[in-house]
Amino acid sequence: DAILMNERLFERVKAVYDTRNSLDLDPDQIRLTEKIYDDFVRSGALLSTGDKSRLMQINEELSALGVDFGRNLLAETNAYQLFVKRDRLKGVPSSVMETAAAEARAAGRGDEFLFTLQKSSMLPLLTYCKDRELREEIYKAYLKRGDNNNENDNKAVIAKMVSLRYQKAKLLGYDSYAHYVTADEMAKTPEAVYELLEGVWTPALEQAKREMERMMPMFEKDCGKDAKFESWDW
Repeated sequence: DAILMNERLFERVKAVYDTRNSLDLDPDQIRLTEKIYDDFVRSGALLSTGDKSRLMQINEELSALGVDFGRNLLAETNAYQLFVKRDRLKGVPSSVMETAAAEARAAGRGDEFLFTLQKSSMLPLLTYCKDRELREEIYKAYLKRGDNNNENDNKAVIAKMVSLRYQKAKLLGYDSYAHYVTADEMAKTPEAVYELLEGVWTPALEQAKREMERMMPMFEKDCGKDAKFESWDW
């Protein structure tokens, strides 16, 4: 911020930008000149002294909140432990069970198997374990990280981040933070992003439905015809 909002430095950048078409620059150099100028403007170089100060404060708060969010997510991931008896691990490969057994021994539970939310532990359980309740438990625990109303909860952190991002966008002259972000990307507008996502969504959903149709006979064999196919069954 101290660099990108430095008035004397920006004056020099702007001087090159304003005369770029008369400096005998090649297209790449002109593009670089425009990009550097835009980076300064998007970082608040044209704001008043008071607004620059406010933007610096917002950026500092957002940086701290980003650290808080990541710390909470990591704490939730590391804290989770799922101890399981052998009879519930039908279908799980022996190599996965050996690792889980070693983890349990290290935790002082030598007669059990320990699974965590680390991908190397969680994904094999979701992939191979025939016990639906176990799959559901670890799947939901992964999705609920930072949303357990404890000291690692991220809901308040997210709310503050959303508010500060909106304030930042308005300070810089954008309707929303989405408009601010996309203006510097290929999409240019949030509407273009949604157009692309909708274009991908429809055929992707049809493909997913076809995949589910192929899996239904296996699912009904394992869980019965009255059971509902859930995310942790996929």
